[in-house]
Amino acid sequence: MEPIVSEFSQVNDDSIEKEKAQIKNILAFETAGTLLLIYGALAAETNFGVALVYFIGLMVCGRLSKGYFNPICTLIGYIDGSIPQKRAIYYIGAQTFASLIAGMLLMPLFAYKKTLPYFEVLPSHQVFGTLMSEIAGSIIFFIFIQIQTAENTKITTTEVQSAIFVSVIYFVARQYTATMGNSLFNPSAAFGLQLFYGIYYGKWDQMINLLIYIIGPWVGALLAITFFWKIYTPTLVSKQSN
Repeated sequence: MEPIVSEFSQVNDDSIEKEKAQIKNILAFETAGTLLLIYGALAAETNFGVALVYFIGLMVCGRLSKGYFNPICTLIGYIDGSIPQKRAIYYIGAQTFASLIAGMLLMPLFAYKKTLPYFEVLPSHQVFGTLMSEIAGSIIFFIFIQIQTAENTKITTTEVQSAIFVSVIYFVARQYTATMGNSLFNPSAAFGLQLFYGIYYGKWDQMINLLIYIIGPWVGALLAITFFWKIYTPTLVSKQSN
């Protein structure tokens, strides 16, 4: 006699398998995309080159992981409701892991470059100006990430359009608010690269700058999120109602 399988238990099993597959995609492709982005920042000589690598990463990995390779972007997705709390943990874990791998394996290959991200000749040189540039670039980037993440404010509709839009905004933010440290507006990347720079070369004084590249993006993100919810969204709703 064939065992009786409940229709509801079958649906539940399917949903569990689907959830596991999505988590695997997050862990695999978010890690790969974050690594690719950091590699681009290390290898490219211009902001256009970094933005181009970012676009490729979004098209190859981002469409499968549904992420932007940055813990602050994950936070924005969580606030908007597009990323559940459990998945947000996997995203941030993958992004942090990729940043540590990049610091350990990739950073030594490009340590000689003057454009090495987060490196300054003198630690804490021009602290205020660097911090303000970091905050300004983060505000620009994360405002548009917020707009593109929220369903009711999306500017583009297709994955290709979204990848182009995000990478162009990334280029603009880096091009016009360029800091001395060649920042990625990504605290995980900053931590991984700075940590292993100190381990390999013993220049722990560079870790002083790490505070700038962690505090700056988070302050910029907080201001961007506040602008979106307190100014942009109410204004948009008001215009639509009129």
